[in-house]
Amino acid sequence: MGLIICYDLRFPEVIRTLALEGAQVLHIVAEWPDARTKHWVNLQIARAIENQMYIVSSNRIGMYDGTRFCGNSMVIDPWGDVLKQGSEEMEETLTIQLDLEKVKQVRNDVPIFKSRVPHLYKTGL
Repeated sequence: MGLIICYDLRFPEVIRTLALEGAQVLHIVAEWPDARTKHWVNLQIARAIENQMYIVSSNRIGMYDGTRFCGNSMVIDPWGDVLKQGSEEMEETLTIQLDLEKVKQVRNDVPIFKSRVPHLYKTGL
């Protein structure tokens, strides 16, 4: 498992590093604002697909100090399918059982990690 906090979602290299180290599930805790709800949802789906891992996120709801938070806690599978999605306004608990064999299957079916050529990438990526 890997864990990131909120804004870290915008840095794909952080999550790729966790995937390369073997993480099959990424947990995200956040206070993501309502003004960027589309970013919150779409970036999570992208990170699930590009790293072939589950994303399990928990985002704040409500208002604080003039900022409204977008909720939409999610569970996304390694294909990018949203398995569960929370409310924008209601506090709730999402539960689901994850099948880690699905991560292995997706990584085997589309072997992106074997296709990488890091020696061709700029240093630091």
